[in-house]
Amino acid sequence: MIEDLVSIIIVNYNTEKFLENCIVSINKYTRDVNYEIIVVDNNSEKGSVSSLIEKYPAVRFHFSEENHGFGRANNIGASIAKGEYLFFLNPDTLLINNAVFLLYEYLKGNPQVGICGGNMYRGDMTPASSFYDIDFLTYEYKIIFNIKRYPGFNYTTGPNEVKVIVGADLFIRKSVFFEFGGFDKDFFMYFEEVELCYRLRKANYKIVSVPAAEIIHLQGGSAENKNEELGKWSYREHWYSKFLFFSKTKGKLQTKILYCVYILKLRMAMLYFSIRRNKGKLEYWNLKKNIINDAFGRYLKYLSNK
Repeated sequence: MIEDLVSIIIVNYNTEKFLENCIVSINKYTRDVNYEIIVVDNNSEKGSVSSLIEKYPAVRFHFSEENHGFGRANNIGASIAKGEYLFFLNPDTLLINNAVFLLYEYLKGNPQVGICGGNMYRGDMTPASSFYDIDFLTYEYKIIFNIKRYPGFNYTTGPNEVKVIVGADLFIRKSVFFEFGGFDKDFFMYFEEVELCYRLRKANYKIVSVPAAEIIHLQGGSAENKNEELGKWSYREHWYSKFLFFSKTKGKLQTKILYCVYILKLRMAMLYFSIRRNKGKLEYWNLKKNIINDAFGRYLKYLSNK
């Protein structure tokens, strides 16, 4: 492990165009700190990143023979990282200032902080979700009952303690990451950063938003929703990971209650649109119900195998 070296870890799965732009932005804006770039390729289409290997010889590419998902692939990247610090970065992000140095400088100077991250912007430079500062169970019930929710964005000029830094730009010491076992391998995609932040907070580490570090997040660019079927898969995976997270952090009973309340809301919506004879809306809510049911069934199967 090399002191003061930042290992920037990017997981790629058929996102080579986004990936190249991300690499270019890192090289363009990062200064005053030593860094390496590690790309963990999750068994993308053959030859899809071959041109990048030639164009960016300093980037370390690791090729997996299967798609490990987000957390497990990042664990692989961490295991081969040389740096004292790890910066997990989505391929659909673009640095717009010296964010790597700013996050490194902040974490280095604040040993009580376990994880930090910057302010994220959409492609049009409007604020994007950068963190969560509310208990996730409360957040879910706000969704169910259509209570207004505010995006996690640091509008102040200084660091603020939060509950979760989004996984698109998560900065952590390598020693802390491995002390806590890295990302939970039970998650394939979604909620793994939420669960990691939860464990660190329980151990009295702080999770901090550092607004000086600025990054564009082209949300959805690295997700699996490039067509209708992959969109359904992504939605199922999101719900499965959600049930898994709440089971691990809130318990099985709270998870079952949350599921039942969601299904009740969906059935009420279906009844309403059935009465209104709105076939399109009825099909939409029925599909949503079936996907959530499938995800919950998978979660129950997971419990039975533990």
